[in-house]
Amino acid sequence: MNSFESEAAKIFEIAKELSFPRMMGSKGEKDAQIYIFSKLKKMGFNPLVKDFKYHYNLVFVEKGTSICSLIFFSIQFLLILFNSFLITLIISFLILILAAFTTIILNNIHKYKFGKQFSSKNIIYEKNSEKHREFNAKIGLIIINANYDSIGRKIPGFINSKLQKDLLIITGFSYIITVLTSFIGILKLHQNFVLIFKIFTLIGLLVSSINSIIYFLNNTENSSNGAVDNASGCAVLLNLIQRIHDGKIDLNWMDLQFLFSGAKEMGTWGTNSYINDNLENISQYKDVFIIDIDKIGTNIVIIENCGTFRYKKTKNPLQKTIEHLAFREKIQVKKINTNLCINRSFLPFIHEGFEICSFTSSDETYLYTSEDNFDKIDQNKLRDVSELIYNAILSLDHKIGDKIDSGE
Repeated sequence: MNSFESEAAKIFEIAKELSFPRMMGSKGEKDAQIYIFSKLKKMGFNPLVKDFKYHYNLVFVEKGTSICSLIFFSIQFLLILFNSFLITLIISFLILILAAFTTIILNNIHKYKFGKQFSSKNIIYEKNSEKHREFNAKIGLIIINANYDSIGRKIPGFINSKLQKDLLIITGFSYIITVLTSFIGILKLHQNFVLIFKIFTLIGLLVSSINSIIYFLNNTENSSNGAVDNASGCAVLLNLIQRIHDGKIDLNWMDLQFLFSGAKEMGTWGTNSYINDNLENISQYKDVFIIDIDKIGTNIVIIENCGTFRYKKTKNPLQKTIEHLAFREKIQVKKINTNLCINRSFLPFIHEGFEICSFTSSDETYLYTSEDNFDKIDQNKLRDVSELIYNAILSLDHKIGDKIDSGE
């Protein structure tokens, strides 16, 4: 693989230029759309601009879940305090139903159309392969995606995945202790034994109630510059397009689609709209690969498995190809399993069964805050991700040719 050290500063400069608040429905979002469109036009391209509608319903789900949780936890607190163990046990099962119902809604948020309707845009640049142009043959397709919107939260820190995971564990522990205390109370075991469990349960319920209040108050706002999340990804996409154009790279078999998706931060509306509009066309390809850039900070991370309550494997030949290229070029890439896999841009593609590799970063303490500035980005990591994806594109095109030559 050929390195391109001089490109690092160019990619970083684009990320800096895109580092301004870009919340859905704001002037910043429109400015980002104009910036990306203008950049592509200056390169000599005519990008596709696809309008889509979305609903601000994730906020309603967050608020509703927070209120219901607070009511349930407060009722349980009072019931445990006054030894109403049977009713507490019944409430606990209702909480379990609420949790399952909320998870289903969050995983399918784009299907529910309530709340105020807004519009946004996907910006797409396409480059067809030689065989597609000559014979209208749809052999392979690589979709490289990055969202351009950003979002801020009023209470810093309470939206990053590590803290969410910790709070979920605390709430789960509180739930288990509540159920155990209910059973112990119903069985009327030794009074001191019941008292000890009551104390732990009341503490857990109090913490869970406080968490519910915090999440209710943690409103969205147009305060984050979104440099890492996700001006970094858009900068890499623009660099890849420029590099392929300047290098006069014509792939034999692989069509390319560079997707700048909108309205991601509140329900992945952009990628869902893209799938809905293009699934029939995408399904005509023999091989489809999705490369998603979620964010790039001071390290490069690939999401290996994801899931809310159980992992859904994303490990596949595409990931193996990129990991092999990273090993060969001595680019350090970490792999992670993420529990909270809600609101990820690649989820609509996973649901359709496509091979996916999602680049992200483990630096998350400053995300969704005013501290997400370009000083949090390592420009060498931007270059490395661009290099990996560039060479993955060439490698996948070569592999398709080898498969066809061998008669597969």
